[in-house]
Amino acid sequence: MALRIILPLLLLAAATPASLAAIDVVQMLAGKPQYATFLRLLRETKVAQDVSRMKTASVLVVPERAVKPLLSIPADKLRTVLLHHVLTKYFDPIQLAEMKTNVAKLQSLLSVTDKNLGTINYSMEKDGQMYLRSPGADSEAKLIKVVAARPFSISIMEISAPLVCKEILAQGRPKGKGKGGVKMMSADTEAAAGSSVKASAPAATAP
Repeated sequence: MALRIILPLLLLAAATPASLAAIDVVQMLAGKPQYATFLRLLRETKVAQDVSRMKTASVLVVPERAVKPLLSIPADKLRTVLLHHVLTKYFDPIQLAEMKTNVAKLQSLLSVTDKNLGTINYSMEKDGQMYLRSPGADSEAKLIKVVAARPFSISIMEISAPLVCKEILAQGRPKGKGKGGVKMMSADTEAAAGSSVKASAPAATAP
């Protein structure tokens, strides 16, 4: 399972011009109609612009067949939900598979404004299949494949379903505010540890 995800990454890495500096998720998804709706939402909510200002990022995209739940999210919540689909560090299946544990918490762009909700739970099963889950979500999303990548700057990876956090949708309601406090491990700390990770533990970050 993991091999099917990793091989396309290696091919994309070889084909990606290293000279391109700015992160342009719009350009990288151009000509890929299977992500057209998700790309439109990234542009309309200005999240694509936020990504272009980042030095490293991993964007988790949802294909047309699974994007419908996002279309029912109120406009004032949609940007927040999409920020949750952008990891603040570069990740690819190879790095994820090399993590020290098979469970971890990955920091999303939402963490800039909400450190409690701005994490995504990552896990890898014994068969190599990788999963991602929003805090408090009832279901997980599978990591399907690498869509595009420029190691170690930007990766775009397809997931099987949107990452929708109930607490994000409930914000602003009397009983809807989330609690919690995930302690994030810094990228420098993870790298110094000689990174090999899998995920479920307290915190993990980019190598």
